[in-house]
Amino acid sequence: MCTSVVMKPGRRRSSGGKLPVCRMTSSSTPNGTKGTTYYEDDFFMFLSCGARDGLPKSRVRVDFSSEKYGRKVEPSTEPNIARFWEDHKRNNPRLFNGSKFRMQSVDMLERDGEGNNLVTFRIGLTDYRDFMGTNMSRDAAYLMQRGRQSCGDPHAYLSQPVGVGSMVITSDDQVVMMRRSSWVSEGPGQLDRPGGHAEPKEVTKRCGSDEFTNDAVLDELFESVISEIRDEINIPESFLSEPRLLGVNGNHKSGGRPSVEFIVRCSLTAEEVQARYQAGGQAEADESTGLVMFKLQDMLRMDFLNPAVWRDLTPVARANVVMIRQGF
Repeated sequence: MCTSVVMKPGRRRSSGGKLPVCRMTSSSTPNGTKGTTYYEDDFFMFLSCGARDGLPKSRVRVDFSSEKYGRKVEPSTEPNIARFWEDHKRNNPRLFNGSKFRMQSVDMLERDGEGNNLVTFRIGLTDYRDFMGTNMSRDAAYLMQRGRQSCGDPHAYLSQPVGVGSMVITSDDQVVMMRRSSWVSEGPGQLDRPGGHAEPKEVTKRCGSDEFTNDAVLDELFESVISEIRDEINIPESFLSEPRLLGVNGNHKSGGRPSVEFIVRCSLTAEEVQARYQAGGQAEADESTGLVMFKLQDMLRMDFLNPAVWRDLTPVARANVVMIRQGF
């Protein structure tokens, strides 16, 4: 069963030391099938596959167009983007701009010859500067309102760079989480699953051209999450399974920025993963300060077992857990 999930508006309220507000409701997907919607105050689902082990790459498609699926320009706020970017660079000199893929939409409207659902991503281009100047800026709420009014899409004027992340499960059924460093822009100090962004520059390297094909962008979506696990935790690719797609979440704390979530199995034990991390050598070692391991069954019930730990997870990590739980 695959579930397409759309956020339903609800009144926000302070958690007051309790769990963030969450709701589970029945809803209709764009193709008329019934699904289950789960969302909390700081994340929602664009799409949840509802499959315990996710979907293989063979059931995912990409429609890439830098012209059709780029960010729309809202003239009154455009001058603020450069100003906001320069302000942030002064506060964090480590920030640098770079091209990113932009998600226009994702759905599950097609079927293959065997009747299986196929996920389709519609993807264009953006960059990190535009992300900081739209999704992460003080203009984000206004841009979302203008998008709804003029385009019927609250994210039309936002950068919406495609993030990727994965639940990594060891051979002894432990979930690998990282404690994020204090200097990172999103979720500083919180527990998170390994993740980052799919990178246009990697497609250029592999293809030797800036003329991206749909298949090349699809390959990067799946390969980038393996690269992030390798670079952040120091697990060689030979110990990792092929990623399988869980779904796509949106993070309210960054203007609804989409993150494509996967599940990856690791043939190492939790102790072996910890030893490799402690030995160093990972390319992005400074983005985290340590690893924390949880039993898979405990992680899937963490909001009930230990609400303090649940709140300590980044919104995208919690969304990843919910996606896996929907498949059980």
